[in-house]
Amino acid sequence: MSSDSSTFYASTPVRQLLALELTALTPILGGVYGNFGLFMRAHVDAPTDLPPHLLGSTLTLAVDGPRSCAGSLRCAPSSLPLASESCKLVVAQHALERLDDPLECAAEFARVLAPEGIALVLGFNPLSLWRPWLAGKARSAAFTLRPQSAQSWQQVLARQGIETLQTRFLGAMSPWQRGSARRESTPYERRPLFGRVGGSWLLLARKRRSALTPLRLRSGTRELAINPRLAPGAHRECA
Repeated sequence: MSSDSSTFYASTPVRQLLALELTALTPILGGVYGNFGLFMRAHVDAPTDLPPHLLGSTLTLAVDGPRSCAGSLRCAPSSLPLASESCKLVVAQHALERLDDPLECAAEFARVLAPEGIALVLGFNPLSLWRPWLAGKARSAAFTLRPQSAQSWQQVLARQGIETLQTRFLGAMSPWQRGSARRESTPYERRPLFGRVGGSWLLLARKRRSALTPLRLRSGTRELAINPRLAPGAHRECA
């Protein structure tokens, strides 16, 4: 049976959830600026437009197989043709859960992300009522979907030097639930009892700067002349 993942991402509940996620990114991306960014989508049929931002240009890729990406260019997700620390923003919308080796792709995200750059990673919430529905739809489309919890991906990113600043849960509790007016205006919940059962999660993370501190060099001749107290005792005049 051949895989037809397009039917999965063309389904109304999935498309609505993915569109809602992009809406939730609007207040975050409004403050992101730089020369270059990367947007990796789960599929070519997923929504394509990021909310407004101040990036000079954005490379858009879409996963078209467990080991390949297409879009602005074709490449392996484990070998992105981008310079190290060249991206001020990396957005991965349900891309990692489609790959055979998502850890290699996460390492590539860490490599291309600039220090203090922002990473936005989204995935389906395996703790929600979406899980059996997603499993059935993926089985019907004959492709593999590997949803993992937000906490597990937070740990993966931490090992790559990317610190999670905030975790959000988005969307309705189930694919059959219609979003209320309140949920449309506030696409993520903060309530402790119900906030963690949304259809997807969002990790807002930042790459840490290097913790190395340059050593202080020894005082030069000019500094010694300005401040004689720094002169070695052997060079001082005896009383």
